[in-house]
Amino acid sequence: MRIGAAEATYVVGTPDGRTRSIWLTQLVLAASVLITAVLVMVLQPATFGRWNFLVGTLAVVVLTLATLAVPWSRLPARAVLAVPFADALAIGLVSSGTDLRLGYLWVFPVMWVAMHFRAPALAVMLSLIGLILLVDSTLTPGSIAALRVFVVLISLTFIGITAHLALRRTRSLRRLLRRQAGRLTATLGRRSDQERRTMEILNGIDTGIVRLSEAGTVLAVNDAYSRLYGLDPLDPTLPAHSVEYTGLRGMPIPYSERPFVRATRGETFTDASVWLFTAEGEWHALSVTAKRLAARGDEDPGILLLVHDVTALTYAQRERERFTAMASHELKHPLTVMIGNAELALELDELEPRTRERFESIIAASDRMLTMTETLVATSRRGFGGRDEVDDIDLRRIVLDSVASFRATAAAADITVDVQADEVLPIAADGFRLRQVVDNIVSNAIKYTPHDGQVRIRAAIDHGSVVLTVSDTGIGIGQDDLPRVLTPYFRAAEAKEKAGGTGLGLGISDDIVRAHGGELAIESEAGSGTTVTVTLPLAEPTADAAHAGRDSS
Repeated sequence: MRIGAAEATYVVGTPDGRTRSIWLTQLVLAASVLITAVLVMVLQPATFGRWNFLVGTLAVVVLTLATLAVPWSRLPARAVLAVPFADALAIGLVSSGTDLRLGYLWVFPVMWVAMHFRAPALAVMLSLIGLILLVDSTLTPGSIAALRVFVVLISLTFIGITAHLALRRTRSLRRLLRRQAGRLTATLGRRSDQERRTMEILNGIDTGIVRLSEAGTVLAVNDAYSRLYGLDPLDPTLPAHSVEYTGLRGMPIPYSERPFVRATRGETFTDASVWLFTAEGEWHALSVTAKRLAARGDEDPGILLLVHDVTALTYAQRERERFTAMASHELKHPLTVMIGNAELALELDELEPRTRERFESIIAASDRMLTMTETLVATSRRGFGGRDEVDDIDLRRIVLDSVASFRATAAAADITVDVQADEVLPIAADGFRLRQVVDNIVSNAIKYTPHDGQVRIRAAIDHGSVVLTVSDTGIGIGQDDLPRVLTPYFRAAEAKEKAGGTGLGLGISDDIVRAHGGELAIESEAGSGTTVTVTLPLAEPTADAAHAGRDSS
């Protein structure tokens, strides 16, 4: 309660702007009248002794004291009009019947009414002054008195109208400035909200982001970058606590070659690799990109620095390389033994032709497997979509050889393999990689087809492309699992029950096909079989082939 009383006392005791304006205007008039009275008393004591002069002067003083005492904040705005009109009457008494032309004092009430009230109030004020002048002219007859009425009234009218119009323009300008200030404030508020929302979004991203001006000044830093580099959140321009190195446990990167410093110089780059050692003793592999931001609207151009933490991917890549190197090493020995024993068996004269053919298939398959293990590490480093050597090959030959290698497996399961590839299918491709694709698709079709099933293989040229279609009557793939069959290591539950596998084959095949500019599509339904379609671009005819075609024609 004491706090409320203190606040109420402050509000009541502190004059508002309107009250201060009334006080100031009245005090200026009172000061002018008192100074005039003092000068009159000194220079013309006879005039000071006139009753109307004394009464007028006292009236101004009393009116000023009353003005200072009245609580104007509690009264309506028009109540203030009583003060200038009373001042006009008091000035009329002061200036009446004297040779001192004190009518200039009317400028104060006229200006007051002209600047703070509408035109009708000004007209009433001028009429009152005119009436006072007329009364005074009748008491002091003569042509000069009449002229004085006219000159004073015209002058005051001109001053009042000029002040009134000037104030109206000033008010209009003030309203305009107030509206513009309101718009600017609203625009600034919206801009601040947008920047705040933008920073909230940027702070929710794991990628470190720094926005720099064209001159290299830091404009914004998100939380991910601050965490990585150990920056002070209150002043991100201070030196970072983390140190950048050329490699894991390598040499520190020179200051001038650090990605942030290069970006402040206006350089742009993509996927610059650095290793960051944090203040917590952790190593992070980073991929840093600096790209230029074009100017938009009222925003200046700048540089955007993007820092991706690729530590997990880097370690996963290294682990994959280690695993593939180990697998390649472990597979070479048994494959070499298989090839050697099969070659020794082929030297026996008493082998039947059918048995000899099977041993030759074992050697061919083992040779392909050995070649695959030798290239396994290189394939892991660049991804499964690599193309080693591109030649003009016949896909029909690859399909027939692949089917021949799996016929024995299909016959053992009483699966019928129907092949239709009657024309040459020229493509520009890596034959070894395409054989991987065909082997994988055909082996899957046979593996997941039950006894007495059927596998149909069609290869032909269709609308300028080579199209290979492998259909089976196997277990199929459910609609929920179909979108994920190309994901590495994914295997449907039915596939796990039917046969073993790693879940890598189709994904690798898709990468190889895409690397050759083709497309691999899968259509399937649980219990109704699967259809895999490979579409590859038809090879461009060579100059020799075109020349031979012209000769034959």
